[in-house]
Order: sequence, then C-alpha cells, then structure tokens
Amino acid sequence: MSTVVALDIGSSAIAGVELKTARERVTLAKAAVEPLPPGLVNDGEILRPDELADEIKRFWRTARFSGKKVRLGVANQRVVVRTIELPALEDEAERRAAVEFEAAEQIPIPPEQTVVDAQPVLRFTTDAGERERHVVVAAHRDMVEGLAATVRRAGLHPTGIDLEAFAILRALLPPPPVIDEGSADTPAVAVCHVGAEVTNMIVAVDRRCHFTRLVGFGGSHLTKAVAERTGLTPEESEVVKTACGLLGEPLEGWDPETVAEVRHALALGARPLVREIGRSLDYYRSQGFSRPIERLVLSGGTSLCTGIDRYLQQGLGIPVEIGDPRRQLDEAGDLTAEVAARAAVAVGLALDAPEAS
Repeated sequence: MSTVVALDIGSSAIAGVELKTARERVTLAKAAVEPLPPGLVNDGEILRPDELADEIKRFWRTARFSGKKVRLGVANQRVVVRTIELPALEDEAERRAAVEFEAAEQIPIPPEQTVVDAQPVLRFTTDAGERERHVVVAAHRDMVEGLAATVRRAGLHPTGIDLEAFAILRALLPPPPVIDEGSADTPAVAVCHVGAEVTNMIVAVDRRCHFTRLVGFGGSHLTKAVAERTGLTPEESEVVKTACGLLGEPLEGWDPETVAEVRHALALGARPLVREIGRSLDYYRSQGFSRPIERLVLSGGTSLCTGIDRYLQQGLGIPVEIGDPRRQLDEAGDLTAEVAARAAVAVGLALDAPEAS
C-alpha cells in the first residue's frame, strides 16, 4: 500500500488530503480544511513565509497526516500558461527540447528565471504532416522555490509541484475511456473553481487542459457584497451566504426580509463572475482548435451556495453542475460535501502522484 499527501494553500484556508492506493483502488485516508490567518497568502503568493510555515506545521500535526512528503499546487499571476503547436516528435528528449525552445520564444520571462512544464493535449494531421498541441506552463522560479522553502521550513518534504488547473481537472472529471481518448468528436467541458480570492477557469477535452485563465473574483467578493447590503459582520456574512444561497424555500427561523436581502446581494455580487466566465468561454470559442462546450462544472467553497449552479446556467446559457471530487475515489469514507468542495485541488494533486494513478 502506498500513501500520498497533498496540500492546497490558499488565501483564507489550507486543505490537505491523504490518499492510499492498494490493488489499484484509491481510498481517502484523511482530509482536513482549516482557516488561515489573513495576510499570510494573497492571490496565491506567500507574503509571510515564517508565519505560514508555523500554520502548516500545526495543521499537519493536528490532521495527523502520514510521513513528511507532500505534493503542492500553484495558481497565481506569476504563472504563465500558453498553447503552442509543434511538429509531432516521438523522442521524449527532442520533444522536451522543442517545447522549451518554443516556450522561451513565446513566454515573456527570461528562461533562467522560470520553471517550465508542458502537457500534450492533441495530435493532429495537416498538409505539412503530423503536429502536436501542448499546454506550456512557466512559473517564476523564485515563486516556486519560495513555496518549497516555506513547506520545508514546516518540516515537510515537497515531492511535486503542479499547476492547480491540472489538479482540478483530475479531481472533477473522470479519465476518458481509452476508445474515446483523442477523438475529434469529443466535446469540451468547462470547469470553474471559485477560491476565496480568485477563480480558476479551465476548458478541457478528455480531461486535458486546452485553456486556463485566472479571474480576479472569489467567494470573499460575495461575502463582502452580503456584508455591505445587510450590515452583518464578515464572519456572519460568510455563514449566511452559504445558509441562504441564491434560491430555495424560505429558511425556517430566519427573518424573510434578511433572507431576501442576502439573496439579492448574492445575485448582484455574482454578476461579475457570470461576466468573467462568459468572457473566458468566448475567448476559448474564438480559437481555431475550440470544441463545442458541453457543460460547466463548478467547484470550490462557493459551489456550496444553494442555487449558484442555476444562477450561472441562466446567465451563461449552458448546463451547469456541481462537481464532486469524491467521485474520483474508490472509497471516500465519511468525507462531507462541504470538505470535498473546499479540498478539490488537494484531491487532484494527490491523484497526480504515480502511487495514486
């Protein structure tokens, strides 16, 4: 039996997941989500590494995760994602060299200051021969090294750092059937993971990322909208945001006027999210390699807000469903929907490890 632990370190919370693999069955061993003090992380960038290291150490000890090895994710404005096309190459070393050369040409960061990774997404035939499309990820080296150093300061050993968009796809979408993988007829699926400060917009085909974009909107913006309209504290607004939601029957024991005000604030506050998702999907559709978008899958803490899926579906004009990372596990134990929604990135990071594949 092998064990994989992954951490998702966000602006307002830290999530951890431990998976065990035995006889090709992936089982959840532990999952935990705890709030972080404000000001340690902002938009995916670590601001106070010493204090964050202390919080990670405490979180790891409290959750009682196994060992010291951990997988991590990155998603911030210092990560650049590009789609490039190259002649199809069978030799892995040649392919890697070609990707790095093309990335250096297209990504506006000096190569010596970046960590580059790539994921092939499609092979296709043109008049000039076979070609491949790759999604290339370039992260500022100092940002990646800073994340690793902070985790080491907490007494842990990073064994892998991945783009959060890739992790989200593994957590929310099933692996494609072998007979369908790479089919030109396979539609695209949009995935929207709403974090506390930013939203990760992704479009995938066969679970492979074809487009990703970070949007400066998060669940905290909805909390602020509720607080401003109702006069509740941020803590109270966070609670009623999820409890009331945008739609649903009147809540027993709640003042109807308060519920109406909360839902009105959420409806107005969510308009920028609809607008930014729409812009992202329109941009993807404008690309020559785009596919019809079949549906949108929503995750993150904001997906717990009742009615948000129907609100987005009405605004976007495509089916919207709530994602559940528990579906990618053979055994999820007593993992609740609330924890699963907030730990989706960590689940996907853990699923990426060779031991969990």
